[in-house]
Amino acid sequence: MDKDEFTQHYRPEHGVMRVRVEGIFPKSFLERKGNIFQPLIEACEQANCRTALIDARNLKVDLDTLAVFRAGVDAASVSRHRLRLAFVARKENLDSFFEDVVINRGAGVEVFTEMEDAMKWVNGS
Repeated sequence: MDKDEFTQHYRPEHGVMRVRVEGIFPKSFLERKGNIFQPLIEACEQANCRTALIDARNLKVDLDTLAVFRAGVDAASVSRHRLRLAFVARKENLDSFFEDVVINRGAGVEVFTEMEDAMKWVNGS
């Protein structure tokens, strides 16, 4: 497998859907109709999870402003499914615009750079 190939791994654990995404995020995902988080929504419904922890530390992204906006809108929309999302990303991948988009929509979405901080949020601490 190519180290830059985009992969998603889902694993439910104690009511939390743990997701690991790696490789280069395909921009084509953001050009499709529908929510880019639909596979996550479906996995959470099947496993009866209300919270997801997305480990994106090994994800490579290069998105323009419109793509970041779309990703934020889609992430925020998971709240309609009563899901909360915690993203863990490398500092260089953080985008305050993404965070503004989800905050402005009142979504239960938080972005972290440390797994420990994300786990505290997921566990309500």
